[in-house]
Amino acid sequence: MKSQKKDSGCDSITLRNFDSSWIEKLNKISPESKKRLSDLINHPNNVGSFYSNPPENDIYFSSKNEKVYDTFSVEVKMLELFRIWNAIEYFYPYKYLLDHNWDYILKKYIPLFKKINNEKDYESAVMQLAAELQDTHTSIEKTYQYNVVGKLSSPFIFQIVDNAVLITGVKDEAKMKKANLEIGDLITKINGKSIVKNINDKSKYFAFSNESVKIRDAYSYLFSGDEKTIAIEGVKKDGKPFKTAMERTTRIFNNEWDKEGVPNYQLNYKGKTYEYLTYNEKESRLNPSFQLDDKVYFEFSSLKGAEIPALMEKYRNTKGMVFDLRGYNDNASLLKVFDYLLAKPVVYGIKAQADFSQPGKFCFVDNIVNKDYKFAGKDNPDPYKGQVVVLINEYTQSAEEMWAMVFKKVPHVIFVGSQTAGADGNKTSIKLTDGNILIFSGLGIYYPDGGETQRIGIKPDVVVRPTVESIRNKEDLLLLKAFDLIDKKK
Repeated sequence: MKSQKKDSGCDSITLRNFDSSWIEKLNKISPESKKRLSDLINHPNNVGSFYSNPPENDIYFSSKNEKVYDTFSVEVKMLELFRIWNAIEYFYPYKYLLDHNWDYILKKYIPLFKKINNEKDYESAVMQLAAELQDTHTSIEKTYQYNVVGKLSSPFIFQIVDNAVLITGVKDEAKMKKANLEIGDLITKINGKSIVKNINDKSKYFAFSNESVKIRDAYSYLFSGDEKTIAIEGVKKDGKPFKTAMERTTRIFNNEWDKEGVPNYQLNYKGKTYEYLTYNEKESRLNPSFQLDDKVYFEFSSLKGAEIPALMEKYRNTKGMVFDLRGYNDNASLLKVFDYLLAKPVVYGIKAQADFSQPGKFCFVDNIVNKDYKFAGKDNPDPYKGQVVVLINEYTQSAEEMWAMVFKKVPHVIFVGSQTAGADGNKTSIKLTDGNILIFSGLGIYYPDGGETQRIGIKPDVVVRPTVESIRNKEDLLLLKAFDLIDKKK
């Protein structure tokens, strides 16, 4: 990590996203022009203030000053390429983690943007360019998905498991019945191609930090298309192979509450079945805790800071606690949990924010949220003595990955599950020429020693993934493993 000391509030400045050597490599401009470019880079004023709001105290990139064009034109869409490319070039903290050099991306997309003749071409080009960010946070607010990959999708909800599609629920009963499809059926091919081949063909339009999210987000486009009927084949839940023609149904992405097709899992433990996820109608949330014998499970996404002291006191003598980070909760007050799990306060992470005085450089700060939340835990002579287990998977993203970073500080903690989403940092937007916005991660989030979380995510100590049979039976294998680990603790 190449860095230098800075005296303006930052702990240090990182130069790993910064490179001005291209100026000297220019061989068709005069020495005077080169000097002018170098002077711009080293200008003492806040030359990046056009992209910060307000420039005096804001750490966030803002493109609100960018111009919006009312009508479509080929010339404006070429401008779009350079607008997006430059925003990422100077204000994307994770540019250095990309598989391809960002200069190469510009060369790759100039010919593609030159070929734009209509709005569908434009939307396709922007989606492909956005996917090059390899950032799970990346999305286009008003999705272009339907125009590019198709407006129709499957008449069922599903999970992707073992490179196949497992039907987990019904959206259009008539179309499923017509195709002789049932919950529990396993689809292995779509239009004669494997599920993996179908995913790879369409994934170029969607950004993902790692392979686990590539599979997770395939739910959004795997069955997309404009042809009314497609051919599918696979294995029925009774083991018999099948081939059938399936009519697709209209999908309204933003209205789908069942986006990922995850079933309501149960815990099958020592010969008994338990409903550990129960809904509290009065409070309009899942109940945050479930106790079984000497173990307690916390549904972290439904926890509230105010109830933590009572809950932790209630369960302080249990043999083990399980914290489920497969949902989402960005309430900073949940740091109170660590007052009971840690013996002393710890710094759990640092961040990198854009240095608007010299675009392309990033400033390291020794906290993630703000100075008030720099530390997790407090001086506690009697911290929790039981086994702490944390559940993670590809749905553990962003704020949940930050919580996982804090849990890493708990002595003897065990992480169970699979690789997380690898997208940490705030959602930041680039205003597009049509007024839409493209979202990307605007802050870099790291462990205290500078270790990466972006793209890598949090890796488990014990790898556990759902299987076809566990999903069919609605069994939560991750929670079962967590309870088994606690039972084995002496």
